[in-house]
Amino acid sequence: MTVGYMRWLADLERPDLAGEPESEVFDISFVPSGARLPGLALLVQRLAARLGNVQEHPLRVTVVVTAALEAASAVYANASQAETTLTAELRELLSVLDCRSHPLLVQTLPYADPESAQAVEAANAAVTETTTAAGAVVIPAHQAADLDVLTAGEDFPAVAATLEVLGRHDRIGYLWNRLLDLAWTHWQALAPHLATAPKVLLTDLDGVLWPGTVAEDGLPGAFTARGVVGQLSHRVWRHHLTVRQERGALLAGISKNDPAEAQAALAGIEPAVPLAELWAAQDIDKTAATTWALGYFDNISAQHAVFIDDNPGQQERLRAAFPALHVPAVAATPLLVTDLCRQLHPGSDQPPTTSDLQRTRYYQARRSGELVPEIVCIEDPTDAETLRRLAQLHARTNQFNMTTPRRTGDQLAALVADPAWSVLAFQVTYHGSDLVDEIIGCAEITYPPDGPARLDSFLASCRLLWAGAQRRMFGQVQAVVLGRGYKEITARWQPNGRNETYAQWYAHQKWAEPVPDGAGWLLTGSTITRDGESPDDLLTVMGRYLDAALKPMPEIPKQTRLRGSDGATEVLVPGGSATLGLCVEDRAVVRSVFGLDPIGEDIRPVDLCPFWMDQHLVSRDMFAAFLRTTDRAEQAAAVEATAKQYVLGPVGDVQPVFGTGQLPAIVPWAWAQRYALWAGGRLPSEDEWEFAARGTDGRWFPWGSAMPGPPRCLARGSDLNTITANCWGTSPFGVEDMTGHLWQWCSSSYRDHPQYRGGDTRANTYFLRTTVRPLESAEHCGHLVGFRVVRDAAPDDQPER
Repeated sequence: MTVGYMRWLADLERPDLAGEPESEVFDISFVPSGARLPGLALLVQRLAARLGNVQEHPLRVTVVVTAALEAASAVYANASQAETTLTAELRELLSVLDCRSHPLLVQTLPYADPESAQAVEAANAAVTETTTAAGAVVIPAHQAADLDVLTAGEDFPAVAATLEVLGRHDRIGYLWNRLLDLAWTHWQALAPHLATAPKVLLTDLDGVLWPGTVAEDGLPGAFTARGVVGQLSHRVWRHHLTVRQERGALLAGISKNDPAEAQAALAGIEPAVPLAELWAAQDIDKTAATTWALGYFDNISAQHAVFIDDNPGQQERLRAAFPALHVPAVAATPLLVTDLCRQLHPGSDQPPTTSDLQRTRYYQARRSGELVPEIVCIEDPTDAETLRRLAQLHARTNQFNMTTPRRTGDQLAALVADPAWSVLAFQVTYHGSDLVDEIIGCAEITYPPDGPARLDSFLASCRLLWAGAQRRMFGQVQAVVLGRGYKEITARWQPNGRNETYAQWYAHQKWAEPVPDGAGWLLTGSTITRDGESPDDLLTVMGRYLDAALKPMPEIPKQTRLRGSDGATEVLVPGGSATLGLCVEDRAVVRSVFGLDPIGEDIRPVDLCPFWMDQHLVSRDMFAAFLRTTDRAEQAAAVEATAKQYVLGPVGDVQPVFGTGQLPAIVPWAWAQRYALWAGGRLPSEDEWEFAARGTDGRWFPWGSAMPGPPRCLARGSDLNTITANCWGTSPFGVEDMTGHLWQWCSSSYRDHPQYRGGDTRANTYFLRTTVRPLESAEHCGHLVGFRVVRDAAPDDQPER
């Protein structure tokens, strides 16, 4: 053990034991009669007060001090049959102690001198066997302390005063730190009663996850620079992290390195440790990154997380920012792996479920931006695995809980068999990933003989709140209730610190109202909210965020010219460097406001050459002029492909339907490409379209941060307008009508279908953001798509005024 590895517990640094804990977490008693270790008990109390969940009544704990048994002296004296005598005395003592109602800890014999070491080892083997048979917990005191350390626990101040007189300050420090080791050993045995295993492990990369500053200096030999011993210790440490992951803990990296270099270094580690997420930037604030991480992982509280960093200054900053966060003292690279591992909370004794085992892979798939969840309802499941998972959801406190009942697997099975109840298990299939299907939510419904059905319990994994899962589940609950012949469903919403926003969401949809006593919400109705809809108060919050985040780009004089082929007005987009997509904070706001994750909108730097873009959408008059240059068969095909927006006249004449000539053309992607080529240009790439719409200041809408709607764009549900009427929501470069009128074709493909951007008059605010990439093909989902043309700018282009 490294001396002082528990220095991060500031109130344990002073060996005078001054200051009692604010509240006792354990009621610790030592046996046999006469055994007295108040110093050890006080240290364990402080550990519990810092790391455990303080309960109303202290947890009763009995500690058997084996060294205080009468037969122990015979072991230290190497007496014959001492081991047998000690075992008999211990067995008799354990027979009268109750190890079922409260924890019973049995210490092994600490070492005293080399002469008795072999006898102590043999006796401890017998102690371990006897203790285990009695159902008690073995405390390997011999691995943490010698007999003089145990003695120091009886009256440490007196021992320290004597040693100080003798000038043995080094011995005081040694005894104190070994006493800390002994207290930590006891806490590890008691922790499962008061502390849950960490759900999130956040780790620095350099010197912790790998030896050496790989991402900072890129040394090709950095992995071997620490020698065989360094490599071995890091392999052991990474194996420990892998075991934690297999029990459901999430592992994330936070590093002050270039993101691409950090990711490349991680990919080169053997054996691999897959991160659920990586936050890396050369100027990253690790305290802020910890806030992001806890929010990203289901809003898990800091008390269920661990941060591992080898920088003592960073450790102190994190402890100050997150008092409940567990920050082990890592003085340097983890060469002493046991030292670091012992500072972590113990793992859970419960067997992991399928959901636990794939948590890391789930977040990795979500991070890729390709995860599309589909949720189905399983009514009245009977298989043991599903019921066990439902019981686990009921037991966990970090779920999205609408109601308060907590049910066991047996209780759920009884409800399944009761015809007056429905038990629903919600199973998710992740499209775009090889993740296995899993149960992510449950509901129990009861059907009274008169009155509406009652939703008695509703639980959902918080991982899927971003996908609007709870609303989809409500829709399936409604379908089950309607299938039973009930037209209404009611529920008593219980606020729990996590679900109030959603209660207000349903209230906005006229499906819920606050209970007069202020204790919750009453939900009753037959309709639920549509995915992507947002109440006004949340949109207001989003508007405030955008106002604060927007740093308007310098105003650029608009440069225009006319295109000879079709008379279109072109606007010069100067090109340059920009960052497209959404940053971490933007994505968090989108998730919280809309309940949907912005899939495919990952942040990315671009460097674009200047280009000319149509100021307005292509009109139907313009598209008809193009059709008149084609033969009769192609004209007929175009009329059919555009849902008869055009009329064929005699001798190759093509005209838009009367009165629609200045409306935007709505055409399939292939016809838009053909028109662009005929006009002397092409369709814009996705990057060009997004850059032209939002510029370089990170805005979400072409006009800035204000919410969509007149006069910036058409009101939702409006009819199509002429191509020149919507000139208010102009982009930074002077391009008009980019969002809220028609979706617009791009030259790129995404998810194996031609891509389109911009949102139409039927789209809600979520889809009018300039970064949105629709997941479905336009033909499949019925979207109406127009287009505009771009042309590369030549160095000698002189725009016409």
